[in-house]
Amino acid sequence: MNRNRFLQSLGMVSGGLVLKPTVSAFATPAEFSKSIAGLGEDDFWKKIREQFTYPPDYIYFNTGGIGAAPKAVLNMVENTMQELEKSPRPGHDEKEWTEIKKRCTPFFGPECMPDELALTNTATEGINIILNGLLLKPGDEIITTSHEHVALNVPLLNHQKLNGIVIKVFEPDLEDGANNVKLIQNLISDRTRLIFHSHITCTTGQILPVEAIGKLARERNILYAVDGAQSAGTMPIDLKNLNVDFYACCGHKWVLGPKRTGLLYVQKDKLSLLHPVTVGAYSDVSHDILTGELTFRDNAGKFEYGTQNESLFRGLRTATEFLLAIGLEKIHDHNTSLAEQFYRGLAKMQNVEILSPVEEQYRSSMITFKLKNKDFQETANYLTREKHIRVRVVPEAGLNAVRASFHVYNQDFEVERILEELKKYAG
Repeated sequence: MNRNRFLQSLGMVSGGLVLKPTVSAFATPAEFSKSIAGLGEDDFWKKIREQFTYPPDYIYFNTGGIGAAPKAVLNMVENTMQELEKSPRPGHDEKEWTEIKKRCTPFFGPECMPDELALTNTATEGINIILNGLLLKPGDEIITTSHEHVALNVPLLNHQKLNGIVIKVFEPDLEDGANNVKLIQNLISDRTRLIFHSHITCTTGQILPVEAIGKLARERNILYAVDGAQSAGTMPIDLKNLNVDFYACCGHKWVLGPKRTGLLYVQKDKLSLLHPVTVGAYSDVSHDILTGELTFRDNAGKFEYGTQNESLFRGLRTATEFLLAIGLEKIHDHNTSLAEQFYRGLAKMQNVEILSPVEEQYRSSMITFKLKNKDFQETANYLTREKHIRVRVVPEAGLNAVRASFHVYNQDFEVERILEELKKYAG
């Protein structure tokens, strides 16, 4: 769907449901489409910013924690809930769910198929589906980084306690990004079953060399899983070319969808290796309790189960349409431009330590830093509570730092504002 067609239809009709906007995204879709045509970069992003509900004087730099859903998504969720309650149903319409997955495939590459996607509640659920489904045994080794989110750390430690797996950890190289492949290679043994790490770390915003790691894993016949919570929605991704077997992401960060939505990608030829553990209605094709017969679906849908909140997944579809109408390349260029503007500004300041990667190619739209003469928590409190500039603290990996995330609703004057406030605060 091209940008103009999407903007004309946004908030009007989706999935056969006629929407009556409750949170007005714009006067009419046609007016908004007309107003955005031919705009320069600044005015274009200003119009995008108007699609979100937080106050004009509030600067939001925490998409890496929780993304802000645009008004069109809020409209879709609220109106769908209202409509569906007129005739309640279990929220698992096979035709509609397949259509939602089709709308999501562009986030994972041109060759990604709907059958390779499962709709989940969170990236955490996707991570657990992967680890549980591999039926890990005592002594199986998994390689990961020391900079992972709790969503991966806790499930790994849980399997260590329950199944006796071995977790091998390496410290990401922030000065030589390509060296991370060698660090992983040095940890591989005959017992290595899986390499599992973030595409972009939640700590420093480091982009790990996924393609090279995927190639290494393929050569060694090792399964490769990626936590994509910080990458889906920020840039074009081609999982086939990256040699990724499993990829879990959430809808509530960079995708700008409703909370409690997520996606799990399982490469088609790896579906048989991943066994569904938590199952129920809709996981199967057929079953018979009397004969013991049970046949699971032959696609990633076998990881879906039970009654669902259909309105949330319709909201996820609207969020993906919103981002795709802007364009993932355009979003990536916009976000990284703001991040680099912030990085350069920090580099000129005294009493600032930048913790994000030295090499630009391994930096993302999240920049992590700390003031040498100030407590990290107090710095975050100063920005968020006193200046209405929302950032996130980073206690993970013992960094004790502050992180700023940049996305479609941010503009360059906001970057200048946070830099100005940091200069004052740092003295």
